[in-house]
Amino acid sequence: MTETDREAIAAQRYRIIAGVVNRATPLNPGEIRAWFLEMAEKSWTFEPYWRERHFGVRTLERWKSQYERLGLDGLKPALAPKRGTRAIPSDLLQLAETIRRNQPALSVETILYHLVRDHGVAVGSIHPSTLSRHFKRNGLTRSQVLSERNQDYGYRRFETDAPMRLWQSDFHHTLYLPDPLAPGKKRMAKLCAIVDDYSRYFVHAQYYWDERMPCLEDCLKKAIEKHGIVEQFYCDNGSAFSAGHIARVCARLGIRLSHSRPYKPQGRGKIERVFRFVDSSFKPDA
Repeated sequence: MTETDREAIAAQRYRIIAGVVNRATPLNPGEIRAWFLEMAEKSWTFEPYWRERHFGVRTLERWKSQYERLGLDGLKPALAPKRGTRAIPSDLLQLAETIRRNQPALSVETILYHLVRDHGVAVGSIHPSTLSRHFKRNGLTRSQVLSERNQDYGYRRFETDAPMRLWQSDFHHTLYLPDPLAPGKKRMAKLCAIVDDYSRYFVHAQYYWDERMPCLEDCLKKAIEKHGIVEQFYCDNGSAFSAGHIARVCARLGIRLSHSRPYKPQGRGKIERVFRFVDSSFKPDA
């Protein structure tokens, strides 16, 4: 397990216990116990490390104690080699996992064929049974991936009772502007906005030429510099927002990071209304 893996797992563990740590209003022991009992009933998925796993109350209490003593480093798992996959480089495992998620109907043998044909993997260097065990251990069998795609999710409306408790963020395609790198041509400008859930106030909004992770990080940094650290950051499931780096940044700062479900926009209505306001009030004049 690499250090990046350990940091990613620590960030996810923090997300699970974030509701009882770094709160503006601390919970009493009874409330903490009730929260952990509720969390213990849930199943948690964090690819590729675990899928549909349950964590007991004692485990959650231990994570809370370790976080309070050591910070995010206390949530990192102990180093332990993976059995049965050490012969496969991690970059090839990630490629295989990506193919399985994007095309779950493909067999293990067909995935290996794609690795050989498209990525220069030597024929016979990876045994099908080894890759199959890796998929099974990480919840990436064909049936599991197909089942997840067909699963229907419920929703919970976000409600906060004070400003600066919850921020929502997203990118919005707005105007074609002259491209500074290509004279005579125009390029789409993307608005990255972070809105306070309670007040609908723009804590920061800025135009960028793309919607990649560094743009989001810059926007979030400026919002924090102006208004301080928020309790929860709720955003889209796009690549910029789901990047592991953003999760680690939020965990280091004690911010609870949460995402909307892929292809399920419910919960982002407030920032969508803000973008409609921008389109109707600012864009026509621009």
